[in-house]
Amino acid sequence: MAKHNPGDILTSDWNPVVGCQRYSAGCRDCWWLDGIMPWQIRLGNLPKIVVEGQPTDVEARFDPAKLRPKKGIVGVVQHGDLFWDKVPDATIDRVLDIVDEVAAEREARNRRRQEGRPLDTTKYVLWSKRAERMADTMARRYPKGVPAHLACGVSIENQALADERLPHLLRMQGRRFVMIEPMLGPIDLAAYAAVDWVVLGSETGTDRARPMDLDWARTVRDFAVARFIPFFVKQVGPSHKSPVRTLDGRTWDEFPDGFVK
Repeated sequence: MAKHNPGDILTSDWNPVVGCQRYSAGCRDCWWLDGIMPWQIRLGNLPKIVVEGQPTDVEARFDPAKLRPKKGIVGVVQHGDLFWDKVPDATIDRVLDIVDEVAAEREARNRRRQEGRPLDTTKYVLWSKRAERMADTMARRYPKGVPAHLACGVSIENQALADERLPHLLRMQGRRFVMIEPMLGPIDLAAYAAVDWVVLGSETGTDRARPMDLDWARTVRDFAVARFIPFFVKQVGPSHKSPVRTLDGRTWDEFPDGFVK
């Protein structure tokens, strides 16, 4: 489970929509399309109609009761990209309606909590490679800013994609984070410092995994440290079975304020 994996930023995830298609360099050996998706189909956890290149709504998961028990840091639509152009606006709104409903219930319980009992600080995180549509959608849906229970991230793999996608991340008003995974080249984030979290990881999973130069990671770490931005390293080596998470002798497991795994 994600909660017990120290290299995962999530406590759990919720996937009412599944499916994606390879979109950029980091998608070449997609862990979900090549591994998790066929495995889950074999187990019967996903319908056989789930195929690469087509999103699928898993109707049984479109239920607030499926989301309510999940606490900590909850990934929303981790087994796909909610902002893929093949996902209708109505489906995106349906997903976010449930997230907002469950979050409102949590906030109401926090207001009624007995003195001395801790707040429930559950956060719901979204990240996407389709940064422009994500920014457009969040502006349409939340014109006064993304609510505090949500955090929006954009995935990048190299400098060209950072320069293409991160300006859209900065358009979003609310919690923003950069997901550098897999890191396939050096990245300078100096123009994109107005973020709340930086997460970094190498490519893993196959013999074809492209190595990450540790100096690339050091540059991003130094950027984050100098600006007091929480920095998290998922892994720096090529193996997901024996992950290497140390960078210059220490692990980096920093979370933004209020994010508790």
